[in-house]
Amino acid sequence: MIQVRIHDGTLSVHFPPWTRPFARAGQVDVPLEAIADVHHLDQPLAAAKGLRSGLVVSGYTKVGTWTSFSGVKRLVAARRGVPGVRIVLKHRVADVDELILSAQDAQEIRRRLTQVQQ
Repeated sequence: MIQVRIHDGTLSVHFPPWTRPFARAGQVDVPLEAIADVHHLDQPLAAAKGLRSGLVVSGYTKVGTWTSFSGVKRLVAARRGVPGVRIVLKHRVADVDELILSAQDAQEIRRRLTQVQQ
């Protein structure tokens, strides 16, 4: 679905062409120093709550932005059966406060990002 890359002090999330209209981006780059916290998610679909702008295929996938009632704006690319990470930012980057991403290597992404934070 998406490709996550950590390089040169940046977390890059690359969206495949079919998701770009919903994510409103082809790629999102987040400086590693802007990351406040990283959490592993067994069910990333459940973490996307609130008002949405994007695609929902009920019970299968969510792609787009979700804004909670408290104002937290999340960029979401989540799929059923694929673990994920919640990346909390210190301040808004690319007009979002958090990223919720499904990735087969979610544990490795979390480990690498946590390692960089220390």
